[in-house]
Amino acid sequence: MLHVLAAYVAAWLVGIGFGFALSRTNGWRTGAPWERATLQWFHERPLSEWLDQGMLATPYMGTNLTILPLMIVVGLLLWRKLGKPRPAIHLLVVSIGSLSLNPTMKHILDRPRPALYPARGMWTWASYPSGHIILTTALYLTISTMLLRTRGWKWPFAASGAIIFITGYSRLYLQVHWPTDLIGGALIGIVWLVGTWTAFKGYDEWS
Repeated sequence: MLHVLAAYVAAWLVGIGFGFALSRTNGWRTGAPWERATLQWFHERPLSEWLDQGMLATPYMGTNLTILPLMIVVGLLLWRKLGKPRPAIHLLVVSIGSLSLNPTMKHILDRPRPALYPARGMWTWASYPSGHIILTTALYLTISTMLLRTRGWKWPFAASGAIIFITGYSRLYLQVHWPTDLIGGALIGIVWLVGTWTAFKGYDEWS
C-alpha cells in the first residue's frame, strides 16, 4: 500500500511540477507559438466525414466514464471467475489513480482551454493535463505488460501505442488541448505506470 501511495505522490508531483514550470512561461494561457501553429495545422487539415466522426468517438477509449466500469467488470471476472485478485486490484488501482490524479491538477493550475478555434467533442474543466493521455498511457501499457508476462504477447504494445497516438491526435484535432497538456499527461501516466508496476511486482500476482 505504501508503494502505491509513493507512486501516486510521485506522479502527482511530476504533473504539478511540469505544469508549474509551464505556467511560468508566456505561453501558459494562450499557447506558445509552436503550440498555436500546431493547432492551426490540425484546423487546416479536416478529415473525411467518417474519420471526423471517429475522432469524436476516440476519447471514449481514454475516459473513465467508460473505462472504469469496464475495469470493474474485468476485475470481477479476474477475481471471481479466474481466482486472480491481484491483477484485478492492480488494474483498478491504475484506473482509479488515473482518474483522481487529473482533477486536482486541473483545479490548482487552471490552464485555459485553447480558444483559437471552436472546441468539439468531450472536454471538461481546465486544459492541463490531458486526463485521456494519463489514462491511456498508464492503463493500456499496464495491460500490455501483463499480457506479455502471462501470454508472451508483444502485439498489445503496438495496439496500445496506436490507441495513445490516436487519442492524442484526436485531442489536438478537436482543439481541446494544447500540445504541452498531452506531454504533461504522458509524463504523469508513465510515472504512474512504472510506480504501480513496481509496487505490484513484489507479489505473486498471477497465482
